Amino acid sequence: MSVKIAITVVLLLFVAASVVYVVVNESSGSATNDESGVNAENPEQAGSKQPESADTNGGSADKVIAYYFHGNKRCRTCRTIETYGHEALLSVFSKELENGQLEWVTVNFDEPANEHFIEDYLLTASSLVLVKIEGGQQVAWKELALVWDLVGDKESFVTYVREDTFAYLEEDS
Repeated sequence: MSVKIAITVVLLLFVAASVVYVVVNESSGSATNDESGVNAENPEQAGSKQPESADTNGGSADKVIAYYFHGNKRCRTCRTIETYGHEALLSVFSKELENGQLEWVTVNFDEPANEHFIEDYLLTASSLVLVKIEGGQQVAWKELALVWDLVGDKESFVTYVREDTFAYLEEDS
């Protein structure tokens, strides 16, 4: 009889530990967004603009905006897409990011003010979207949909993001 009780106790402890693990991971994942929808965990992104809409950023300057869209609940893969995407741009386009020809903007589409982006860019999940602005107006956009397929291969992911961003910037010149 005592072996049966011991096994029951061990199994209950395992279940309890599993629940605690899941709760800790989920709560640390969703608590990183401040009220603006910007990821406060990454100091470089904390300074990113919070756009009102895609066609009102920065007046009449021609530029490309690289949006990372996410919801309130973010899985590890979503966070990796954000990290790899931002790294891809920072490592090659630092001059363009500095002079405003390229912008990195993190947006929480679950925030009421940002819900329009779901329709604007046909979002179904966390996404990277490039938006071309000419004369202060949005003229084109492209979702980088392959990021979900490439997230397991950082080198391919970064190459894909860089190539598409470079193409959009070149069209801008």
